[in-house]
Amino acid sequence: MDRVALRELRNQASRVVRRARAGERLIITVDGIPAAEIGPVRTADAAVSLDELIATGSVVAPRSRSAQRPPVPQRAPTGRSSSDVLRELRER
Repeated sequence: MDRVALRELRNQASRVVRRARAGERLIITVDGIPAAEIGPVRTADAAVSLDELIATGSVVAPRSRSAQRPPVPQRAPTGRSSSDVLRELRER
């Protein structure tokens, strides 16, 4: 992936956008430090999988890939469910 300095982007914006539009992904740097990335717009047809996002560093992999069970509802100390309490409050 090529790097483009912010000054070059400012001076050559049209050229840089044409490169991105052609499918190239570019890293924009500020004082030599990566600050942003520019690239082609993804369409719905080019949907990205979780594995691709993890590979590019866009997201962090989950600690566990096992399916989590939904939490078990707990009864309030009064013995009433939170659904009952909410229903009562909404009816006021």
